[in-house]
Amino acid sequence: MTRSRYTIILVSLIAVFFLILVWNLFTGEYAISWSDLSNDSSMAQMIFFKFRLPKALAAIAVGIALSLSGLLMQTLFKNPIAGPYILGISSGASLGVAIFTMGAGFFASSIFFHFSQVLGAWIGSLAMMLLLLFLLQYLKNIITLLIVGVMLSALAASLISVLQYFSADYLLKSFVIWTMGSLSQVSYANLIIMGLAIALAILLYLVNIKNINILILGTEEVKNYGVHKKNLQWTILIITTILTSVVTAFCGPIGFVGIIVPHFAKMLTKTSDHLYLIPISILLGSILMLVSDIITQIPPNGMILPINSVTAILGIPFILWILLKPIKNNF
Repeated sequence: MTRSRYTIILVSLIAVFFLILVWNLFTGEYAISWSDLSNDSSMAQMIFFKFRLPKALAAIAVGIALSLSGLLMQTLFKNPIAGPYILGISSGASLGVAIFTMGAGFFASSIFFHFSQVLGAWIGSLAMMLLLLFLLQYLKNIITLLIVGVMLSALAASLISVLQYFSADYLLKSFVIWTMGSLSQVSYANLIIMGLAIALAILLYLVNIKNINILILGTEEVKNYGVHKKNLQWTILIITTILTSVVTAFCGPIGFVGIIVPHFAKMLTKTSDHLYLIPISILLGSILMLVSDIITQIPPNGMILPINSVTAILGIPFILWILLKPIKNNF
């Protein structure tokens, strides 16, 4: 891919991103214009700064985190439909939230309810990551880790089902609502935490980007370049966990973004070089989440669609198309 073509793609996506961002911020049940904000309209300013701006920033953070973690997972497993939740990190977070929400009624009925969900998601994600890192030491290949991740996800789902069976109705409803995903619960303080976590993950990503690109070439090339493959796999798992857990903790599980965005980024750029794919994935992920957030507001009378349902509706047809077409990209 030539630099000029890449520059055109990058500039075009930046322009689309800002157009979608403006659309997201100024549309909704209550229409806001630039004049409303400049004329010191208290209602317009409150809606804009208290609700729409943090929600839009949360959408961007989610798009960045899930897209990059999906890109790493597809590289690690060399599979175009690998996603950020494939190893059970999200399942661990869901189990943590289920324990804090349905297993401990005190948290669900207290003023610390939202904080307890975030804490439960962090603990569950961290526990799953540590377990995977421990098991990785004894597994012969990375595909076995994938199978282990699927099994751990099934185990977490079973434990969640047990908690749901014995849970009170109002506690069960709280957990189900969390599983649908939401951007509206994210405060500015939450955004700072999300931003710092994502920045740390991206820094680790960039520090290791040369070795990650070598990993694409295969086992022999990894050996020839003197890259410690197991350590690199550990690093990728840690980066992915940071990105996935911070999103799941504050916004709930949001699926399909991390699967379709990296694939689409590779289709646009015709390259597997992560140095080029990272900016494109960041922009595409942000655009997809902002558009999804706009779609959630389509129903009238102030009704909001679950963001997880919207990303699924957008993502499933694309995944089916990936499965039905010949895979030529080097993942």
